[in-house]
Amino acid sequence: MINRVDKELMYIFSLIVVFLEVGGVYAFGAAFDALLEKYQKDRSTTATVQSLLLGVTLSFGVISGTLISRLGLPLVLLVSCILVPAGYCSSFFATRIEHLYVSIGIVSGIGVSLAYTSTSIVNCRLFTGQKRDLYLSIYTSIIPFAGFVYPYILEWLIESYALNGTFLLLGAIYSNKIPFLIMCFRNRKYLAADEVPENNDIAGNETDAPMKKAKKGVIINAVQNFKKMMNITFSLILLATAVSTAGTSGFMGLALDISLWKGFTKTQGLLTFVIYNIGNTLSRLVPGFLKQIQGVDFLMFSFISALAGCIGQLTFFFGSSYSAYLIGFCLTGLCFGGIVSSTALVLVEIVIPERLPIAMGITSTTCGILSVSTGPFFGWLRDILGSYNLVIIIIATLQAITAILLCIVLIYRRIDTNKKKKIQQERRNTVSCTVSEL
Repeated sequence: MINRVDKELMYIFSLIVVFLEVGGVYAFGAAFDALLEKYQKDRSTTATVQSLLLGVTLSFGVISGTLISRLGLPLVLLVSCILVPAGYCSSFFATRIEHLYVSIGIVSGIGVSLAYTSTSIVNCRLFTGQKRDLYLSIYTSIIPFAGFVYPYILEWLIESYALNGTFLLLGAIYSNKIPFLIMCFRNRKYLAADEVPENNDIAGNETDAPMKKAKKGVIINAVQNFKKMMNITFSLILLATAVSTAGTSGFMGLALDISLWKGFTKTQGLLTFVIYNIGNTLSRLVPGFLKQIQGVDFLMFSFISALAGCIGQLTFFFGSSYSAYLIGFCLTGLCFGGIVSSTALVLVEIVIPERLPIAMGITSTTCGILSVSTGPFFGWLRDILGSYNLVIIIIATLQAITAILLCIVLIYRRIDTNKKKKIQQERRNTVSCTVSEL
């Protein structure tokens, strides 16, 4: 069993890793203006760098989860420790923006994906019960918290060391993941899933034994587990999360350019990242606290978050003042954080431990596949139309679709819960009748 000190240290190290690496992925849009100026490409081509970085980080999740199940956390983390710094450091020599597609978008993206999935699984296995739910909410809130400082750090680094020098320094910063790797290696035996929780909705009735390691390839293994896990709840949440994430990610990749299009200064544009991440951070904490309250379905907050995201986009469309613009960003952050945090908690609730890496990987992969195209597509629309109005309408529509899907999930869960309660009550009545007859 892992002692308390090691648990807390591993949790702290996981927060640091996510803060540095995953937080940097979501805040990379702050470098959009510098990329546009240095490489002199159109917005669609420039936006592809962050879209590819975010898309690969998320879409490689299904492979990351399968690798963790087959090879173990330490080996996967070791690969991540190599790929992330290597990708950023090699970007120092980039002379064309297409070079960044490979170095940052693919190489570093794969490394960040391995680290993100690993830290998520570590936190799910370190703690149990309500403490796990609360700690997981805090863990997810670290990513937007990084958004408070990353835009200003990136601006300072670019002004001081130019864009290529910034990539080199980021590579050095991302090399500080070794302590977390060592802690995972020391406790590797205790981080293996060996318990099956009660009340699993996904594949819970298929087998109670640990999932056998497939002898086939990693991708085939992932596809097989995907088929086993699919049900109504998982499918709807997967689709809702992917649709919302794709819209928000594409929007935030162009946030600085949208601010300049609205007529605001670059400083005002950077402040929007802070406002966005305030809403993002706070909303990620709410589901964990709601889950501590009996009788409250924390997924209701994800539905409210999706509505807030839709209203936020409409605020961009109809509002003209800077204060309305900031309110829109705050609502957009609330939408993204609430949905992501609720999804993480519901996966822990309905997926057995052996399949949790795969479930998280499938979710992030679906989000990544959709997100990788939205940034370039939105940038292309801006270049063609000369305006972001259509982009804003599209994102508002995506958030409305997300709200509808989550509403269906809430109704289905309520019906399913009532059905289970009825079955349990009938069983109790049957047992009572049998005992009275005896």
